[in-house]
Amino acid sequence: MLDSEIQNYISRTRDLLDPIARVFEDVHNTEWFIRSYIALKYVLGSTVLANSAEYAEERNLQVTLPYLRYYTILNCSRAFLLTLPCLDWRGEKTIEMTHSNILNLTGDKLKRPGQRHEDTVKPRLLAAKDQRELFSYRFPSTALRIFGDDIVSVEEAIDIVRVLTDLAQINLACLESRVNRYHPQRKFALLDIDDMWHTMQYDGCHRISHR
Repeated sequence: MLDSEIQNYISRTRDLLDPIARVFEDVHNTEWFIRSYIALKYVLGSTVLANSAEYAEERNLQVTLPYLRYYTILNCSRAFLLTLPCLDWRGEKTIEMTHSNILNLTGDKLKRPGQRHEDTVKPRLLAAKDQRELFSYRFPSTALRIFGDDIVSVEEAIDIVRVLTDLAQINLACLESRVNRYHPQRKFALLDIDDMWHTMQYDGCHRISHR
C-alpha cells in the first residue's frame, strides 16, 4: 500500500471518528472494547491458521490447504470490519454475519484506501471461499490442480490478511487519538450491559453461518 494511500485513509478515518469521539461516554468505551477484543481474537485465530497452512504446504498436506487459507482470510476480514467506524454495532447480529456478507462487505470497504484494492482483493476473497467449498464438499479427483492459476496460495492469503490487519490497527489507533484529543484527561469505565457482553462468550464468537 502506498504511503499516500495510507495517509489519505488515516485522514478519512479520523473524520469518520470525530463525531463518535466528541460524545464519547462509557457506553461507547464498552462497545469499542468489545469490538477490539473480538477483533483481536480473530487476528490471533488467523495467525494460528496461517502458521498451520504454511506447515501443511511444506509437507504437501493439500487436503487442508483450501480450508486453512480461507479461514485465515475470513478471520481477518471480520477483524477489519469490527474496527470500522462506518460499520454500525448491532451486538450479536454483527458477530453472526454470513460468510458471503463478510467477504463482500470487506471487499467493498477496501476501496476506502483506494479503488484498486477493492478491484484486486475482493475477487480473491470470493475465490478463496469458492475453493474452500468445492474442495471441502466435492473432493475433485484432480485435487487442487482444478483451480489452475486462479488458486489462492498461502502466500497470497497471508499478504491479504497483512493488509486487513494493518488497516484494523490503523482504525483503532485513529479512534484512540480522536478520543484523547477531545477527552485528554478522562478515564472511561466499562458498563455491565448484557446484550453486549454476551458477544464475548465463546459460543457467541463462533456461531456464524457458512453462507
